[in-house]
Amino acid sequence: MSVAPTSANISIDEFRANVQKAVATRGATYHTIKVFIFRFEDDATGADRDAKTFSGCMQDVFGIDDVEDLVIEKTSKSPFLVVNERIVANVSKLAGARSLLIVAYIGHAIVESNELQLISESGSQKMLWSWVHNYLVSPEDSIQSLDMLVVLDCCYTGSAVRAGGNRAVQVLAACDCDAHSTARSRESGVTFIQRFRTAAHVIRNAGNLLVNVESLFGELQRSKAPKTPDAVHRIIGNARPLVLPIKRSSTTLEQPVSSSTATNVLFKLSLAGEPTDVLSEFVALIKTIPPEFKVTLENAYESTSVVFLCRASWATFARLRSTLDCVFIAAVKGASLVPGKIDGQAHDTSQMETETRTFGDSLENRLAC
Repeated sequence: MSVAPTSANISIDEFRANVQKAVATRGATYHTIKVFIFRFEDDATGADRDAKTFSGCMQDVFGIDDVEDLVIEKTSKSPFLVVNERIVANVSKLAGARSLLIVAYIGHAIVESNELQLISESGSQKMLWSWVHNYLVSPEDSIQSLDMLVVLDCCYTGSAVRAGGNRAVQVLAACDCDAHSTARSRESGVTFIQRFRTAAHVIRNAGNLLVNVESLFGELQRSKAPKTPDAVHRIIGNARPLVLPIKRSSTTLEQPVSSSTATNVLFKLSLAGEPTDVLSEFVALIKTIPPEFKVTLENAYESTSVVFLCRASWATFARLRSTLDCVFIAAVKGASLVPGKIDGQAHDTSQMETETRTFGDSLENRLAC
């Protein structure tokens, strides 16, 4: 996620167009969904067990039975060629009708010369992630009908490259590039793949028939332990959501997490223009956002631009970030601890002037005067 201190100043018209694009975009219906897992045989991180966990999750939760688990043998001299051959073969099978290929790497990784390298336990086998990435985002006509989801369960996965394109390609990764924790270690807790499986089951048990990657990312972030690295969600190419069908189950439905305890994202964005006009148009626009993209305007300030502080779910934040320069501030639980403005004279909450406006919520669309 972006943790840059400033965001680009855009006009309200550009903001309106980008918001409408983000919330109006819908996922494709796939003719075929294929899962391709690859890992090194020379591994001491438990990648073999997590590969089975991921494969089982794909089958049990999403009903995807076409799962391939490629083990790069210790004797392989060219691991990239082995992986590339299988990816190309899978792409060839899926070419034509709109399809989705889910590619997952589980194992060790390092960063050298600012590039992510997938590496075996002994370090004798290496492959640049960019070699795989460049093919996945290739503009070749033969794969224009193929969307892709990349799941990376290794250290430094935030180094995965972001690039443009017309196809929907997304990356869901274990941690950011500057995370120093051993994200693949079972000694300090569960692995990312185990967390992914848990998140998928929570979403399924809530009664959903479909799930997009933003929602999976949101549940991963909502349920993570305090010391667990933040997961990374990146969109490569266009902002079309990647949507997976949920396999029907007779499991008893679980109640969704209360919004009062859910972990949300506090973020900011900046709009250029005359403050009063920009604020008025911002309020009017945000009120039109569909209920599933609830956004709370916490406050707004005049600076060199108009700076808006907003709060939303992780899934909504991920979707808005696909077209907007939303700057992450912090993960927060519930609403503000200060329910209104404190001017230095108020001695109890009854004297506070309520300032929070919530829009996009079908239960509480309100604008304080």
